[in-house]
Amino acid sequence: MKKKTGRKRKHPDSSSLPKPETNPKNSSIPTQKELNILSKEKKKLEAIQKIINPSINYDKVKIHSQTFSIGDNLLIFSSNENLIGELIKIIPTNGIKEYPFWPCIQVKWYYKKSDINRKKNNLLDEKNFNSISDYELFSTNHKDIVFIETILMKVNIYSYDEYDSMEEHNEYTFFTRAKYDPGNEVLIPRFNDWKKGCVCQKPLNPDQLYIKCDECNGWFHPNCCGIKDEDIEKINKFFCPFCKKKLNLE
Repeated sequence: MKKKTGRKRKHPDSSSLPKPETNPKNSSIPTQKELNILSKEKKKLEAIQKIINPSINYDKVKIHSQTFSIGDNLLIFSSNENLIGELIKIIPTNGIKEYPFWPCIQVKWYYKKSDINRKKNNLLDEKNFNSISDYELFSTNHKDIVFIETILMKVNIYSYDEYDSMEEHNEYTFFTRAKYDPGNEVLIPRFNDWKKGCVCQKPLNPDQLYIKCDECNGWFHPNCCGIKDEDIEKINKFFCPFCKKKLNLE
């Protein structure tokens, strides 16, 4: 009998992250703030263009002593709750009209389960909703342009199977097994079509406790099999209700 359980982890938070570094006083490269001021002075636009060439397609950007590349998944600062997005474009100029020389990035957002329309996706039932992990993300076609300085760090996003096979996770480790269409507010594939398990026939949440049947190798929630969590360690061999019936063990 094997068991799996997800560790209790804190939600991604910027409080423990290093603060952005400022340029040295003697640096010849203007800071983003200085670039924005210079951009309002027509006489100095030519000097700025020598520093930032809008015709170049950039595939990497360095900030906070870290290098970020196109395709990286990033934790993005937000005043309410930090967001997660895939870096799809680096925009050195004209990303945001009001600040034309303030470098920006374009990101494609991941949604969390709290962003999903519960009614349209059969998630009003708490058991269905709890089948989705707090560390589960859904890729979308929702794109935005944000300042480069909002980048906090890279995060890791795995497939369900990869995530489930990991022994440990930290607060910046996530997984995905479906997409989300924000326009139609539906999961792809739909929740009802996800792979199901246990007696309850709900999709398994890898951050919940479940145990493996020694006969069929299926995974089951202890409570669904009439087992208290604290009694799991006392069991040498576990047979699920289906296998008990098949083996006449009831």
